[in-house]
Amino acid sequence: MGRLSLYRKWRPQEFKDVAGQEHIISTLQNAIETGRVAHAYLFAGPRGTGKTTTARLLAKALNCVNGPTSSPCDECESCIAIREGRSLDVFEIDGASNRGIDEIRELRETVRFKATQGNYKVYIIDEVHMLTTEAFNALLKTLEEPPEHVIFVFATTEPQKIPATILSRCQRFTFRRIPSDVIVQRLTEISEKEGIQAEEGALRLLAETAQGGMRDAISLLDQSIAFSENIVTTTVVQDMLGLTDAQALNAFYQVLISKDLTKGLSLIKSASEEGKDLVHFMESAMQVARGLLVVKADKDAPLQSGEILLNITREESMELAAKFDSKYLVRIIETLAETIQKAKRTADPELFFELSLVKLTEEPVGTTQVDAAAIIEFNKKLEAQSKKIQELEQKIKEGRSLQVENSDINLFWEGLLQQLKSRKDTLEYWAFLNVAEPVALEGIDLYISFPDAYEFHRANVENPKNKSLIEQKLEELTGKALRLRIDESPKFKRDPNFLTKTQEVFGGKIIKPE
Repeated sequence: MGRLSLYRKWRPQEFKDVAGQEHIISTLQNAIETGRVAHAYLFAGPRGTGKTTTARLLAKALNCVNGPTSSPCDECESCIAIREGRSLDVFEIDGASNRGIDEIRELRETVRFKATQGNYKVYIIDEVHMLTTEAFNALLKTLEEPPEHVIFVFATTEPQKIPATILSRCQRFTFRRIPSDVIVQRLTEISEKEGIQAEEGALRLLAETAQGGMRDAISLLDQSIAFSENIVTTTVVQDMLGLTDAQALNAFYQVLISKDLTKGLSLIKSASEEGKDLVHFMESAMQVARGLLVVKADKDAPLQSGEILLNITREESMELAAKFDSKYLVRIIETLAETIQKAKRTADPELFFELSLVKLTEEPVGTTQVDAAAIIEFNKKLEAQSKKIQELEQKIKEGRSLQVENSDINLFWEGLLQQLKSRKDTLEYWAFLNVAEPVALEGIDLYISFPDAYEFHRANVENPKNKSLIEQKLEELTGKALRLRIDESPKFKRDPNFLTKTQEVFGGKIIKPE
């Protein structure tokens, strides 16, 4: 017989060995002791959290020679057969490969026969959400009125895909992700029993990587043992998982502190050229930011994965955390999380990593200390400017004279743009006009100018049809007809009879645009 994987070798054989699901285990044990075992259960939750294991333990508890009992002996023939997967009374069915109506009809035929060894026949259907609609319908009647000797246990990672008619006939138990501390404790026990030397930091990295799945964590431990020849260190786990080394992460955070974008871009380029996974780099940087946030909030918190990745002590971690504002650390996590999603959908993650670094180096790392007197003075100026804008808007609404001093033209223009932007029907006009610069407002003539770089915007506003529509909207907003004068000087007004006089001198025909 070949070597047994660690997760199979150390699969819990008693209820008390199931980690992180105490709320489910205690409920099932009480149901067994009081004779209130349901005919159908639904175990839902993430992978590797103990759904199938608990289903087997339930079958063992019901069919033990001492059972039904909440503490099966694990020594009788029935318990041994269930543990070794050869029991004639326990049927484990893969819902993904046996999902059709024919398989369910065959199951319905076998349900009628009584158990051969124990008290109950237990049907465990894994990934039950993969069954077809027809298969679920065929199962309904049996599930509603099953024989007394039959227990169904459905396991799934996606309960939302199961029909409501099935859900209503089951007792549902939701398995939670297992806390990292619990996983580390279990990995430590297994390492000791296997005679493996394992660093706590290495086991914590494995637990964090497993994301709440005990099976995944034990499988990673198995892999790291093979990778390192029975000595599991933090460096070994980082190399195996492709995590970023401490030196690169330290350099990244020093870049954020110094705001040295050139050095930061060089760091990313070097990491890419060395063949490092940039997505893993960003994920590691996120873990560091999270760890620093936790340390800022609680200096006595358990060892954080970010501290392990940086290979620093708690004192050094607190010293580094003090250099960052909490809001900035949150910003790091949000920015990198968004970048990771984009990077996973492209063949060039380096570009998105560089863009995120540009954003992060533009923001202040800590809380900026501003003189209180300067804040008061700024607020006074802001209040005065806002008051002027309100007065101009009120003046426009009342239809009074639109003569505005040149010193106030910028305020008038800003107020006008704000009104255009606030309405859906004028938002597109705001998009063209917000790059223009106000020159003067004389009577109903509004003189504006476009920088050379915005030729496209100027052309769209100068278009006779667009210009007419914009002037109509401006009239609606101000209550008075405004004429746009684009790139004209208010000092040189055009003679209204200019075209007629020109025709008298040169002849020809006047053509008016539509």
